[in-house]
Amino acid sequence: MDNRKDKRVGEHNEVWIKDQGLGWSPGAPPKINASTYDLSISGARIRCKAGFPVGHLLHIVIYFKRSGQMLCVDGEVKWSTRTKGRRHEVGVEFLHSLPDTVVALIGHIYGKETAIPAAVM
Repeated sequence: MDNRKDKRVGEHNEVWIKDQGLGWSPGAPPKINASTYDLSISGARIRCKAGFPVGHLLHIVIYFKRSGQMLCVDGEVKWSTRTKGRRHEVGVEFLHSLPDTVVALIGHIYGKETAIPAAVM
């Protein structure tokens, strides 16, 4: 049974993650490069080299290849698993603090030609 509350689209976009929950350990990179595996209005499945515990808070920047726009949003890790090799997949629920992030995702996912307002970036 699928527990998802919103339509998901398989889409690979470049993502930068900044750890909001535990802070950075000495020598850790200021951001982690990752990619979306699928995307919805409420969250994304993200593949990256780092694993994060459930409940962890992240600051996420997504670069939408199709539109060339960027979206900045905070998210909470809902699940995390290790894949083959040194990769991890994490399910992130977006914590939309601005209604503009929801509007931007609706426009992107459903194909509307809506620009992301400057306040979101």
